[in-house]
Amino acid sequence: MNTSEPETRPGAEQSSPAPQPPAAPDSGKYLYAFVSAQHVRQSYDGLGLNGGPTYAIVEGPLAAIVSDVPNKKIRPERRVLAAHQAVLRLLMEDATPLPVSFGTIASDADDVRRILQANQAAFVEQLRRVDGKAEMGIKATWNVPNIFEYFVSVNDRLRALRDELYRGGREPSQADKIELGRAFDHALTEERARHMATVSLVLGPLCADIKANDPRDEREVFCLACLVPRDAQSDFEAGIFEAARLFDNNYSFDYNGPWPPYNFVTGAFQVQE
Repeated sequence: MNTSEPETRPGAEQSSPAPQPPAAPDSGKYLYAFVSAQHVRQSYDGLGLNGGPTYAIVEGPLAAIVSDVPNKKIRPERRVLAAHQAVLRLLMEDATPLPVSFGTIASDADDVRRILQANQAAFVEQLRRVDGKAEMGIKATWNVPNIFEYFVSVNDRLRALRDELYRGGREPSQADKIELGRAFDHALTEERARHMATVSLVLGPLCADIKANDPRDEREVFCLACLVPRDAQSDFEAGIFEAARLFDNNYSFDYNGPWPPYNFVTGAFQVQE
């Protein structure tokens, strides 16, 4: 099992809202996250896109953490992605933020305030829901040389169909191959659901919520996002090892985090183009 070293999330002292530096002409506001106004820091020195300052725009009980950007186009370059993640990691030290998708830019401070006003009830409720929690990811994959041959070896129905279609060394028709492919997909779906249920039964009591993401390839058994209380993270990690022991060496497990709750932020907001 491969693991990622969990990060320490110390608490931070409360402070007054951060001062907002004057924006450059025609600059937009790059959005990192929404937080409770009570968790705004006085300064976020040394972070931000293009090395510029990062600060808070406060509206009522909420704040948006932003940086000024010179235009409306942000390329997903490594250094820019690293800056985005660095801000979110810092915010996680104080409380759980509502992360904003990479590359989201509001036209100006008034646009940011409009977003906060229009979504106040939803954002406050979501911040309450994720407070004191973090997202952990867990993934399992089939660790076998050939996924189809592995399923033929463990699934009686699929093996019988394959043997019937290739009996006597004949070459199956295109329709037969499509039928075999559908049978394989069906077996894959059944096994994924069964294994996900097994793992969820172990981890469910340790999580506030679990969401399943679509597998990215045939070898991926499942990819789960788990919303975990921070004070129960060690119990959750122990649960992962407990779940992994229910599987043989044909499976590999990996987990990562803690992260902001990307998979547990619902709803949408509009920014001006």
